[in-house]
Order: sequence, then C-alpha cells, then structure tokens
Amino acid sequence: MKILLVADEFFAWGVFGGFGMFTRKLGGELVKRGVEVDAVVQWISDEQKPVGETEVIDGVHVATLPRKKLAKLWNMKLYLTDADIIHSQCGMYDTYLTFKRNMNAKKILTFQDLRTGEEYNLTAPLERFGGYPWYKRPWARYVMNCYQKAVENADLIGVQAKLLIPKVLSTYNLQALPTFLPNFIDVPSDNIKKSERPSVVWLARLDLIKRPELCFELAKETPDVDFFVLGASHDEARDAWLRQKYQGIENLYLLGFQSGDVKEQILRESWILINTSIYECLPVSFLEACAHKCAVLSTQNPDDFAKNFGAWSEPTIKSLKENLEWLLNNEKWRVLGEKGYRYVKENHSTDKGVEAHLRIYRKLLDEDFGQEGTASE
Repeated sequence: MKILLVADEFFAWGVFGGFGMFTRKLGGELVKRGVEVDAVVQWISDEQKPVGETEVIDGVHVATLPRKKLAKLWNMKLYLTDADIIHSQCGMYDTYLTFKRNMNAKKILTFQDLRTGEEYNLTAPLERFGGYPWYKRPWARYVMNCYQKAVENADLIGVQAKLLIPKVLSTYNLQALPTFLPNFIDVPSDNIKKSERPSVVWLARLDLIKRPELCFELAKETPDVDFFVLGASHDEARDAWLRQKYQGIENLYLLGFQSGDVKEQILRESWILINTSIYECLPVSFLEACAHKCAVLSTQNPDDFAKNFGAWSEPTIKSLKENLEWLLNNEKWRVLGEKGYRYVKENHSTDKGVEAHLRIYRKLLDEDFGQEGTASE
C-alpha cells in the first residue's frame, strides 16, 4: 500500500501549525506500520527544498510544489503519483490538481477545518495574509470551483471534528454523511505529576487571531498562577512587540516555539490549557492538553470540548479570571483533566487513530485483513 498525502503545510522548516503537525504525524505513523508514504507540500519556507525536490522527514518523502497558481499549472508533472490512495488534509488547488492528474487512484479528502462565510469575514482580517484583494478574487472563485470538483470526485469525505459535518453537507451539497477520521496524538501511559504551584500553558501562535493579549493580561491579574507560553508569531515585529510589552510580568514565561522535551515537561506539570482564539475548529492542542490531564479554559467550545473538560469563557479578562478561579477552586481542574484524559485515550490515541485510517484505506482498496468496521460515528 502506498499513500500520497496532500497538504499546504508540514510541521517542519520553522512552520508550526495544527494541520501540518497532524499531516506529519499521520505520515510518520503510517511509515512505522510498513506503509509507503509520499507527501506534496507547496513552498512555504526558505528552509524547505526547492520546487520539484524531495526530502525525507520521519520516513515520508516530502516533495515541494510551487506556491503560485500559474506555476502549479506549468508544473503539472509534479502532481503525478503511483500511490494507491491520495489523501488530502488541506490545500484546495493542490488537491484538485492531484486528483485530476491521477484518475485511477482512490481519493480521500479530510476536512480539517471549514469556515462559513460569516466566520471567514470575522477571521480573514486577523490572519497573516488577510483576505483576497479585488484583483485576486476571480482566482479565489476559480479555486473554490476546482475544490468543489475535488470534493465531488473523492471516494470518501472525512472530518476531524463532528461540528464540521453539517458545514460540509450544506457547503458542498453532499448526500452521504462524512466519515469521522479523528486527529490523534501520543497519550502518556506513565505517571503524570503536576506542579505544586498552579500553572497554565498556552500552545498556539501569537498571531492576532489567537488574541494572546487576553492571556497575558490574565497573567497580570492572577500573580499566584504561573503562565507558560509556548508559541511565537509569524510576524516577527509583532512577536518582538509582545515580548517587550509583557516582559515585566513575573509569572509570565514567554518561551517561544517549543517542541520535544520542553513541551512535554511543561504539559506534564501544567494544570490548565488556555486558548483565547477568536475562532477554532477542534485544535490538536486541546487533545494534547487532555492527554496530559490538563483542563481546558477556552473562549471557543468546539464539539463541547471546553464545556466537557474545563470551562468555556467569554473573551474578556473578567470572564477568564472568573472561570480560572472556578477551575482552581476545590481542584475542579484535576477532575476535569482526568475526565479529558480518559476521553482522549479512548478516542484520539495514536494507535486508535492510525488504525481508523488504515481500516478506511484497506476498505477502499478492497483488501481483506480480517478487520471489520469503519471510523464512522
């Protein structure tokens, strides 16, 4: 079995995002289980290989595609593959071109996120690149039409969060229910020891859409709680401005982008994950937090995650402070963190997530491995 992953980002080359993190995780875990995996990712970093070249990351052969739309059309040969299955995680135009160039391959399209028009209008001005200028809007409409065709040509549509199901059905006029293909993470099996002093962890970019200032101001208001901020802004000037403005808060630790042992240790010791974003689907950081028995304090409540495993707050310092105090009172954070841990272990652990994907792949290829069922819920 050979799989081609299509994505518009990958957790490498200084690029940090949830979609890219999951794409890399999925590819690496499939390789561990003997599956041959390629990936195509558009050019997004100076550290990346040049267009047309390939590098191996976690056993996955990652090829670089052009970023500009016309350059993609001029380099259609880069979209050819001998993979049995093409699995798109994101990247509208690259998905369309890959599906179009490989008609005989089975095709899966997983929606990691999908925003309504109202949600897009809210978030676009806050994103790194903002909305489309007038002269690019015809291209945007063209790409949307192409993506509609890719959705129609897919052998299976997946979603990583249940809240996406009605959005996908209405946006693309689908008849069949999408399949739940969960994102997954490693769940620690050994003892998780929390810090003696109350502690909150931030796992996100410091970009405008994430509203990190709410977190930093909350730290100022709650000096008896430590705040560990693991993240950086894509805008270097904004990143420097934030660090200069808030560097005097003694209980606020701005640690920059972190992964590996540092991130693992802070998650193990922290009590609560905070998320103040103006919009979220179901972020991987929620799963990571609950996998380490952290409660969730969030201004967003995708799939009732914050409500079930922590506190769902208004996006104000007053509300965040009240909800933080509620979680800390009588160790409610610990009870909800344990509840979240059990849920993530049962539904989003790496073994369960990879097997859910493999069952779908095998079913599409009509391979009989003696396993029944699908990942649908």
